[in-house]
Amino acid sequence: DPPTIDDLRELTLDDADLDAIRHCRAGDCGVKLSASEMIALQAAAGRAGAAWKPALEDAFRRLVVGRVEIYRAGGLAALPAYQDHDTGGSARRSAFAAILQRSPYLTERMPRLSEWLDRDPSMPMDGLESFVYWSTEEFGGKPIVSATRVGIVRNQGGGLPDVVAAGKQIFATHYMDGSLNLTMMLRGSGGEHYFVYVNRSEVDVLGGFWGGVRRMIIERRIKSDTADLLQGLRRRLESGEPAGG
Repeated sequence: DPPTIDDLRELTLDDADLDAIRHCRAGDCGVKLSASEMIALQAAAGRAGAAWKPALEDAFRRLVVGRVEIYRAGGLAALPAYQDHDTGGSARRSAFAAILQRSPYLTERMPRLSEWLDRDPSMPMDGLESFVYWSTEEFGGKPIVSATRVGIVRNQGGGLPDVVAAGKQIFATHYMDGSLNLTMMLRGSGGEHYFVYVNRSEVDVLGGFWGGVRRMIIERRIKSDTADLLQGLRRRLESGEPAGG
């Protein structure tokens, strides 16, 4: 804080995404970009000649840092609209707002945290720890690069979870127009602890003729992967502090 290009030195794009970016145009792009971002990335690749791949990856890293800086200054509303499928672009703030509105367990029981998520990131909140992280995750055989803002709050009384970590997607290179994830640790009446993970995302692949088939595939994948994800996280939590820290 603030982010720098060195924070993304390990970020890479696969060959399919690199090739897609070179052929992007507004309304038809294999990566979620704005029209101006498509032009800037293609210009960087064009100037590099035969070394276009590393040049394009470097330009993309700078694009990611720029997006995060824009978000930190003005929230989701300030980010350029995606124009991968239509020239009108998709509004990420409206996508996230719709997800938040459909999460009454958060808006009703944790209104202050909900307000922090909904408003611009400059909103102060007592007792909140926040940061932004980038990641590359594979979904359906396709790597997705994303950036997420996380806010962590601890229970200060009132029957709320002991710890809540709320993640708000800033951007993703594929599929998702908005995403909210909640990781919560709750204490049971007998002193036992419960780990709860909730993810709600708005994706752009469920419409049209094949939407029902895609939904079925996604639901099956989520069901099959969730158990492994939670078991792995449990092992990490129970193993104690990581080596060296």
